[in-house]
This record gives sequence, C-alpha cells and structure tokens, in this order.
Amino acid sequence: MARLTKLRSDQVLALEEGRYHIFSAPVYVRGFVKSYAKLVNLDPAALVEQLNTEISKDKKLKQAESLQGPQRGLIEWGAYALSRVPWRIVLPLVVVVMGVGIFVWGMQWWEARKNRDPLQELPVGMYEPGLSMPAEFLEPGN
Repeated sequence: MARLTKLRSDQVLALEEGRYHIFSAPVYVRGFVKSYAKLVNLDPAALVEQLNTEISKDKKLKQAESLQGPQRGLIEWGAYALSRVPWRIVLPLVVVVMGVGIFVWGMQWWEARKNRDPLQELPVGMYEPGLSMPAEFLEPGN
C-alpha cells in the first residue's frame, strides 16, 4: 500500500491506526486519506467527513499550526519584496541613473563655481590689493 500511495510505510500504518498526530498538519492527513480511499475503491468524501469529526476531537490536531505561519511584519515584507527584484536588470539601471545624476550635479556645480568671484570666500580684511599696475598692463591687446 505504501508503494501505491507513494507514502512511507510508517505513514500508512499511522493512517490505518488513526495516529494522525504524527503528520505536520491536518491538510496532509486529509490528502493521504483521499488517496488511500481511491486505491481501495471507497468514497473519499465520506471518509474525509469521518476524518474531520475525528480530527475535531483530537486537541493536538485541532490546534495545529497554520501552513502560512505567523503574520509577517514590515521588515519581513520588505525582505521578501527585495528578494523578488530581478537584480541583474535593476542594479545596472541604478548604476547608470546614479552616474547620470552625478554627472548632471557635477556640471551644475562646475558652472556655479566657474562664474563665482574667487575672493568671495575670504573674510573681511584678508585681501590687500598690491601696488597699482601701469595702464599698459591693463589694456587688452598689448
């Protein structure tokens, strides 16, 4: 029977003896009972109904853990969302966007610095003009 149902022999024996607590969740027991019932030509719906009444009496199976696990918080949701991101596509795009952003910012910074007075940042009283230059040095084209 174990070979036909593709169950382990200890699981088949537990089903036959009604020891459902060895299974991790009632949903597995129901599925195994349906498979077993089909092999021996019994009505699966009737057996599952009988199984449900037996399970409702068993306190261990009645309080079985949910298959979904506990409710997840914001951190778990974020980690799951990040695990689903196709990083082979997203990472190069992020690098390109950051590169373009740095280039644009650099160009704006350079334009702002290029047209600024270099003596603007000196504190008051630090700049002392030198001797006046002769006019011939100040005229363009000489």
